[in-house]
Amino acid sequence: MKLKYKFLIIFLLLSNIPLILITWFAYNRYTSLLESQLDQISENLIENAVDAVDSAIVDINRVTEIFTFYSESKDSIVDDLKKYTGKTEYTDYDVFQSNKNIKFICQNLIYSSDYINGIFVFTPSGEVLGYGYGNNIDIYPDYSPFEDEWYKNAVDAKGKIITDGINTKNYIINAAPSITFYRALYDVFSHEFLGVLVTDCSPGIFDLGNVNTMPDNVMLSIQSGHNQILYSNADLLPYNFSNHSTIVTKKPLSLEPLTLVAAINYDALYKEFGASRLLFLAIAVVCVLVFLVISILLSTSITRPISYLSRCMSNHDSNNYITETKYLNKTDEIGTLFNEYNAMLQKLNSYIKREYQNKLITLDSQMKSLEAQINSHFLYNTLESINSIAEIEEVESISIMSMALGNMFRYSIKTQSELVTIADELGHVKDYISIQQIRFSYHFKVLYDIPEEMLSLKVLKLIMQPIVENALYHGLNYCSTGDCIKIACRAEGELIYITISDNGCGMDGDQLEKLRQELLEPAQFKELGQRTKQSIGLKNIHSRIELYYGQSYGLSISSVPDEGTTVTLRLPLLHLDRK
Repeated sequence: MKLKYKFLIIFLLLSNIPLILITWFAYNRYTSLLESQLDQISENLIENAVDAVDSAIVDINRVTEIFTFYSESKDSIVDDLKKYTGKTEYTDYDVFQSNKNIKFICQNLIYSSDYINGIFVFTPSGEVLGYGYGNNIDIYPDYSPFEDEWYKNAVDAKGKIITDGINTKNYIINAAPSITFYRALYDVFSHEFLGVLVTDCSPGIFDLGNVNTMPDNVMLSIQSGHNQILYSNADLLPYNFSNHSTIVTKKPLSLEPLTLVAAINYDALYKEFGASRLLFLAIAVVCVLVFLVISILLSTSITRPISYLSRCMSNHDSNNYITETKYLNKTDEIGTLFNEYNAMLQKLNSYIKREYQNKLITLDSQMKSLEAQINSHFLYNTLESINSIAEIEEVESISIMSMALGNMFRYSIKTQSELVTIADELGHVKDYISIQQIRFSYHFKVLYDIPEEMLSLKVLKLIMQPIVENALYHGLNYCSTGDCIKIACRAEGELIYITISDNGCGMDGDQLEKLRQELLEPAQFKELGQRTKQSIGLKNIHSRIELYYGQSYGLSISSVPDEGTTVTLRLPLLHLDRK
């Protein structure tokens, strides 16, 4: 069987069989999950509706509790209401002042709520205090509530909130159908009866339209103890909620005897989601057909370049390179095979030459390494011999210079660690200075300001001597423009600052700016054995510090013409025991 047909069978098995199994499993799972989700959604909807109604009841309760709040101020509501218990005398001015105080509170409560029409207090003495806002409502003058059923029920409730459902109150001017809440008020300390608080609200207080996420399938209603409907969306429903598939749930509310009744039509819900099941099956059938077409195309597209490559590889000519650009430009595994085949031919043609070149390079590197070792030992031994002869001949300057140069050379070729102590680095600087002082007949001096406790701190190797050399050659200009170099160290927190300054010619602004810009340039590597002129100077030191410690460390330069130059090294504080 050809490779093309093998791939076709494999693709069909790998795609359609799992697809059929997944479709069967997913369909059953979808059905069960749909039922579970519908139950969960219904339960959540009912709970949200209960929370919404209870939240409105809590708001009403909060409003009524404000009128029982006792305050020691002269504007206390309780003190105002105590005047009208029938035990004390009061004047019309007292009524005016009380109405003024209560009206202010009522206005704030009404304006902060979308559903409160008015708030009134019916006192035992017959005075009515409060404020009406919605539809300009107010209480009829000379109205006496004492014999009305709502008043008696409120008194009998002993401070609990009650409601009489949606109706039009005959004692309210410009009355409209509303829900009214009643609560008997008492002094919290003496428990003296102060009156009945009436909070008149629009029926929208219990509007559950925003909570009902399935308004066409769920009927929500709020009923009182006498089956009076305070809210219902039944008139907006398109379905019949009287069949066997409707489930009715009742939930008690925080304000007795109110109850939330929810009726859910599951037939309507399943009907809406039934189209999703058919769509699910249709998508599965389409996927099977699509996978069949894709399998044919894939098997053909995969085997065509492989067949072409096999024909090319059957030709044993080592110069038979692939020239089909459509295969060479591919970025997938097929393209990799073609490019690797060409690369393999190139490697075969250059293998012998490359092997000989590698051997020559290795041999040359070994020779250079051996030569460097020989030269190092030869130079160091020669310096030791010069020093011995100078001591025998009692030529102190030659002895000092050869010994210092030997120390510098030994220090520079040590490779145990890139970090050395400040004492070791200063020793290297002093060897260099001893040579230069003899050379310039002690025409310059070096001052040191280094605390004893800092000598054991570790710094990067070979970062001070090149700066001192710069100060001598460029700053003092070979002792023609200055005669002093100062080296100072200080520690600030977790940082070390090493300053090397001279009293030489200094630099003008252009020179200083050019040098600072060079320090900002990144370090460059062009070719082994080659270096730029700046690589052995300040730029090299700055780059080494940045590469070793990080970009927050390095050197900075300040200079004043005819006064001198100062180079400051900023390094982290490392103790002797740190590796």
